[in-house]
Amino acid sequence: MAKDFNGMYERNFECILVDKVFDSCLKKACFDDIKIVLPDGIDPNFCDIEVCFENGVIKPGSLKVLDSSVLPEGCKRVKMTVVICYIVEVTCNGKCYEIPATLPEIPLDIVMYHPDTRCEFKFDIIVETRGEVLDELVEEGCGCDEDSTVTLAIGAFIIPKVIGRVQLKLDQQFPYCVPPRECKDFSDISACDDFDSIEFPDDFYPEQATSIYPCGM
Repeated sequence: MAKDFNGMYERNFECILVDKVFDSCLKKACFDDIKIVLPDGIDPNFCDIEVCFENGVIKPGSLKVLDSSVLPEGCKRVKMTVVICYIVEVTCNGKCYEIPATLPEIPLDIVMYHPDTRCEFKFDIIVETRGEVLDELVEEGCGCDEDSTVTLAIGAFIIPKVIGRVQLKLDQQFPYCVPPRECKDFSDISACDDFDSIEFPDDFYPEQATSIYPCGM
């Protein structure tokens, strides 16, 4: 409970408002047969293929926080479906093609610490993800009517978190962090700025020989 203070008191601490992680855990999902159809006319043998993952999200309407008598006190059953989108970037002959795609939906049915509290305090549940390409196989089309495909094996790390906004006490006071510099306008930037400070190159002239070999038989 808050104490009543009728006079001055020593403020030798600092308070901050943060999103506290009350619980988190790790899940893994793996897919070994993700097929991506490449654009028409693309020769996969002369292309660079990269996969860029977005952070996963909880599918709207899928999150359910449930009580259960078999769980320890303060824990709840948390059900959700995680959706992870990604983009396959195909670079060929100087052109870049972006192919948006989504991994199969990942259902989770897990136990997390989610204590009962006053109605005004709200918990949020979020997920953080990391996708990795484990293997890549390119299959060329056999005929004019068949497109080339790339088959991916993808692994995903998923970290569900129960968070809540709380005020934390710091026993040490830290100074304010002010901006370390003024913003520089882009219009003030010139490619010549760095060139003006470059030292004269050592390889301006060809390298001199240290040993001379006969030039004929």
